[in-house]
Amino acid sequence: MLTMNPTLSAQARKPRYVMVSSEVRRDLEQPLEHFQRLEVHHLYNRTPWNDLRPEDFGPRSHRFGSPLTLFAQLCQIKPDIIQGPEPFSALMFPSLCAVFLYLLLNPQTKLVTASLEAIPLERKYPFFLVWPFRIVLPFWFRRAAIIFYLEGGAKANLEKYGAPQERLVHHLYGSWGVDQREFSPEGPKVSYTKPWPVILNVGRMVPLKGAHILIEAYKKLRDQGLEAILALVGDGPERANLEAQARSTGYGQDIVFHGTVKHADLADYLRGADIFVMPSISGKIWTQQLSSATWHAMACGLPVVVTDIGRMAEFTPPEAGLLVPERDPEALAEALARLLRDPELLRRMSEGALNYARERFNDAKNIRRVEEMILERSGWTHQRGRYE
Repeated sequence: MLTMNPTLSAQARKPRYVMVSSEVRRDLEQPLEHFQRLEVHHLYNRTPWNDLRPEDFGPRSHRFGSPLTLFAQLCQIKPDIIQGPEPFSALMFPSLCAVFLYLLLNPQTKLVTASLEAIPLERKYPFFLVWPFRIVLPFWFRRAAIIFYLEGGAKANLEKYGAPQERLVHHLYGSWGVDQREFSPEGPKVSYTKPWPVILNVGRMVPLKGAHILIEAYKKLRDQGLEAILALVGDGPERANLEAQARSTGYGQDIVFHGTVKHADLADYLRGADIFVMPSISGKIWTQQLSSATWHAMACGLPVVVTDIGRMAEFTPPEAGLLVPERDPEALAEALARLLRDPELLRRMSEGALNYARERFNDAKNIRRVEEMILERSGWTHQRGRYE
């Protein structure tokens, strides 16, 4: 009888990598196919964005309903490496504790953690919610083999709560980038009834996303005699108010509400536009740290006009777009008018946005680098031997 050497078997297999997420969107789920050296299991809690089709879920992804269910799934999978949930989320803190319990019971399992939260906990939550973080997070970060952060505000938060400096890595993680096979300037596009430039916004229709500011800026453009179509993709509780505002401008016939669009169909809408706008505004406990919709627009060759909030400036170089103050329809209208009046500037920024997206937001390339760092920092290659 042939028997397999257990040491060789351990060396040959891929390490099991469990990713724990609060929620999932298609642009976060689909790129996981690029992991080649890790056996990925994605455990998520919610799917709130209505942008996923049934075929977008792979066999690697499973929903967990409670921290107890999450713990049971970890016991069943027996991961070699776990990526825990966002460490600065009160909603996910019980799930973080479930992961931490599993790690305490399985000391050989490595921990990866990542954060994109830049708002200090003391600003987001009352004291009685903050003190458990103060107790748990220093131990959590010391347990981590590698700690990813997406931008400078998140780094400051991590350092404040005891993340060891030598384990911090600045890299896109979770928000992986853009599938540039789907999102590019070439391909089918949505068309409009008038041959005018199209200004596009994509986002949930809630006050903090700032679509009301954009509609006000659009009216100012039209009052100046500039011709353009305003197209809005998305839905939400503010839609009826926004539609009423659009009608009140006197240009409602040129403001198009597309409603919810699946992520798989979004590229057609981006290719049908000329300028992308992200007019978000800051709230007490939320700000637009980054915008994956903006990254997708750049990948389709759209120059972007975005509000200078959160860390948006880190992801909007001057060759790719314009930054404007938040809550300022006059400044937004001026930036849009600048692009509409100068076709050569529009062309240069379109080219700059495309080049920047191809370099920085290539999801396959970003994931390959993440995989290398996880394997190196976890010690898998050195401890378990080489494998393919």
